[in-house]
Amino acid sequence: MSDGLSFHNIPITIDNWQRDDTYEGVYPSGARVKDAYFSPEKPDDRCIKPSWRYLFKLSRRRFPWQFWCEIIAYRFGCVIGVEVPPAHIGYSKKYEKGVDTYAALIEWFYDDREKRYISGGQIMVSLIENFDRDTGKEHNLETIRQFFSDHDKILKYWAEILTFDTLIGNIDRHQDNWGFIIERSVKQSITSIGMSPAFDNGTALCYEILEQNIDNFDGTDKLERYLTGRHAKHHMKWSLDEKGQLNFYEFMKKFTIAFPQIKPIIAQDLRFTYQQVEEVLAPLVEAVSVPEYKLTRKRLDFVLKMIFGRKRLLEESLKL
Repeated sequence: MSDGLSFHNIPITIDNWQRDDTYEGVYPSGARVKDAYFSPEKPDDRCIKPSWRYLFKLSRRRFPWQFWCEIIAYRFGCVIGVEVPPAHIGYSKKYEKGVDTYAALIEWFYDDREKRYISGGQIMVSLIENFDRDTGKEHNLETIRQFFSDHDKILKYWAEILTFDTLIGNIDRHQDNWGFIIERSVKQSITSIGMSPAFDNGTALCYEILEQNIDNFDGTDKLERYLTGRHAKHHMKWSLDEKGQLNFYEFMKKFTIAFPQIKPIIAQDLRFTYQQVEEVLAPLVEAVSVPEYKLTRKRLDFVLKMIFGRKRLLEESLKL
């Protein structure tokens, strides 16, 4: 877990950034519109890497606040110690003529001049005959685990990623939302293989709940149904022959029973407090004043309630 965290709480304007015309979906595809830009050689903002690719990732039109999910997920990942690509508040007056456009400005997680990225989808297609990449219905942890020779490393990776996804309510860690990064030497021999960070976190954090409906979750019954029902299932199944999907807590319980060595890893990720999370997220409420895009205090409190509701359920399930 990280202490002494510092974040950029002011929107970063990209209007003078260079658009990446070579970008054609190299980054895993998804439901939301996103464009790539290169930052300036000498960025005005210290949090921005010079001459580096960033995604300008918009919200769905029905949910203009959705871009906050990427930013909240990044900050939350920093608090609990799970690697998430840095995500900042992006802003443009030129993206759409006559409109102030806000989006998540997400740092590209590898240098494609030096490294190669292999998506989980490519792995699953190679391992499972007739794998349906559109639905990913055969996406499962057991096949992934058997593919990697370093079982301890892959178990730790998924223990952290799936704990993180459970806490933020991410139901979209599909086969193209994870992968590994290969670093090559000058002679093109592989020098290292690393796993991708937890990227693409927009389908999480109750983004689909409209502001006027948040009060409906004050009652315990509706809140518990949301936290444990269809909005509480990992995209992946446990194994290829498993029918259907387990909810977050059943999945994680099965995971720790099968591999007891991951339980301390999960326990470590759960050692965070309300104050730690609230402290890094609260400044976002004042960051954007445009009503359409503003992160309201009401929505932030709701997000916090849901994170800590899932934390409680996971601790109860794992007896932590």
